[in-house]
Amino acid sequence: MMGHKNGVKLGLLLLIVALLSATLPSRTLAADKLRVSNCYIGGAILPMWMAKDAGFYEREGLDVEQIWIQGNPATAALIAGEIDALYCIPHNTISAIAGGAELVFVASIYNRMQYRIVAASGIDKMEQLRGKVLGVARLHDVAHFYLRLALKRFGISERDVQMAAVGGQSDRVLALKNGRVAATIVNPANALVLEKLGFKTILDIDSLNFPVIGNAVAVRRAMLKERRPVMVRLVRALAASMKKIQEDPELSKKVLARNLRLQDKAIIEENYRFNSGKNLESFPTLPLDGLRYAIDSLIASVPNAKNLKPEALVDLSVLADAAKPTP
Repeated sequence: MMGHKNGVKLGLLLLIVALLSATLPSRTLAADKLRVSNCYIGGAILPMWMAKDAGFYEREGLDVEQIWIQGNPATAALIAGEIDALYCIPHNTISAIAGGAELVFVASIYNRMQYRIVAASGIDKMEQLRGKVLGVARLHDVAHFYLRLALKRFGISERDVQMAAVGGQSDRVLALKNGRVAATIVNPANALVLEKLGFKTILDIDSLNFPVIGNAVAVRRAMLKERRPVMVRLVRALAASMKKIQEDPELSKKVLARNLRLQDKAIIEENYRFNSGKNLESFPTLPLDGLRYAIDSLIASVPNAKNLKPEALVDLSVLADAAKPTP
C-alpha cells in the first residue's frame, strides 16, 4: 500500500515537472548561441562588454561569444559565416556590400563624431595647419574623410597639407610625440593623454555637427531571414546595456578599466564621459544621413559605393521590434 502511494506521488511530481517544462520559454532551456565580433578595442565597445557583464545577453536567452577580429578580416569572417554579427564602424561593411556582399545593418550606436584634432606646440588654431604633415590611420579611411571635411570648414584644401598614413590611435599618438606629424586626429581619451604631454586640442570635430553613423551591427541577410527573432533579442540586450551605462557610472568605469587595461583615473573618467551622456543614444538607431556620409567617404577608394542608397543597406524593422515591450 505504501509503495502504491509513493508511486502515485512520484507520478504526480513527474507530471508537474513536465507541465512546468512545457510552459517555460524554450530559450531558458537552451540559450541561442551567437558569435559576435568587435573589429577593434576601444571605449565604444562598452555596450557589448556591459551586456555580457550585466547579464543582458543571458536575460534574452542568448549565449554570446564575443570575439575581437581586427579590421578587414572581421568583415571577411562575417561574409564567410564564421561570425553571426559584426559590431564595428560601418565602412568596411559598406565596401563589402559595394562589392556584392549580402550584408545588412540592423542597429548602430554612438552616432557622434568622437574625434579631436591635436597639434604640436606652437599650433593654436586650424588655419595654422597649412603646409603641415597631418597623421591619419589610412588614406581614404573614415578619419581621413572627416579630417578633410574639418579642414574645408576652415578654408583649407587637402592640397594645402600633407596627409601621412601612420596607423591606429596609438600609432598616431606616437607619431605626434616623435614629431613625425604636426597634428593628428584621435579620440578624446588619446587627446587627453597628449594634452598631459603638452600638446593642444585645436578642434573637437563633434562641434561641427557632421552627420555620423557610429558603430553599427551588421549581419548576413540570409542569417537575418533564418534567425530574425534572435537578432531582435541581441539588439534588445544592447539597448538594456546602453541604459545601464547611463545609470551606473561606477560599474561602467570598472568595465572600461578592465577591458582597456587602464589605471589612470582621469583617462578612465574621460573614456566614460565620451561613451555616455549625450554621446550615447537612449536606444539603438540607424541614421540614414550619417550612412550617406559614410558611403560618400568611400567613393574615392571604392567607386562602386556611389551606386549605394542608405535605405537599401538597413533593416529598420529589427529596431522596431526590439523597441516593443516584452511579453
